[in-house]
Amino acid sequence: MRKQGWWGFAFTLPFVLQLLIFFLFPFVFSFYLTFTKWDLFNAPQWIGTRNWSQFLHNKAFWLSLRNVGYFSVLFVPLQTLAALVLAYLLNQQIVGKSLFRMVYFLPVITPWVAGGMIWLWIYNFNYGILNWFIGLFGLEPVEWVRSGHWWLVIGSIAIVNVWKGAGYSMILILAGMQNISKEMMEAARIDGASGWALFTKITVPIVSPMVYMVMILSTISAFHAFDVFLVMLGDVMSVADRNMVPNILIYRDAFLNFKMGSASAMAWGLFLIILVITLIQKWSEKRWVHYD
Repeated sequence: MRKQGWWGFAFTLPFVLQLLIFFLFPFVFSFYLTFTKWDLFNAPQWIGTRNWSQFLHNKAFWLSLRNVGYFSVLFVPLQTLAALVLAYLLNQQIVGKSLFRMVYFLPVITPWVAGGMIWLWIYNFNYGILNWFIGLFGLEPVEWVRSGHWWLVIGSIAIVNVWKGAGYSMILILAGMQNISKEMMEAARIDGASGWALFTKITVPIVSPMVYMVMILSTISAFHAFDVFLVMLGDVMSVADRNMVPNILIYRDAFLNFKMGSASAMAWGLFLIILVITLIQKWSEKRWVHYD
């Protein structure tokens, strides 16, 4: 018995070491850094709560929270709705269903650089297809990602992120839909249920746990947004405060300005905000998510 216990310990040791080295240690060390001044080259210097005080009074940080909050308010519902509708349509008996699934999943595996270049062309002020389209209705071209209006820039980037992530969420919801009993759906049709009733009264309640999971993952993804803003806005140092998001601000402070203490404090502040939002979503779960 003791020999089996040692073998079990030996097989789990790599995972335990990975957990300690790559998760627990950085987690604790980053919290320690919030109370220090560290430039990555010299030893950290203890400065108490100065970093916390500075980031709480940092206007750029609060602007970034406003932007990422607005971004998540647009991104999470749009992606969830798009994924739900796509999953429902692709769960029907249609010709070329596998091809459509592949097409809608392609943006997920498309590199951000390639996808960003496509969308920068779509949004281009002079020859972008979107400005060409609205010009057909007599409207003036719009500076979508170079506008002086922060809400227009963040909204345009949110659309890009929906395009990139909807396919992954669609697969999750589609997996839930394929577990719906065909006998149940057929019985509802015999009883005279319309297509809308089947969708809202049977399909949506049954897949609500998957929809809830998609919303949780999308919310966390929204507050962690970095790649999409980096690709669409360009150089990190040139991003205006009005278009800033927390992760770019944290990255700039940590690896370009070498203010690891300040960056760690902002990262922990963002972590606490995401934790509170997740707990609120968890509290609302019992109100609309059905597991029976």
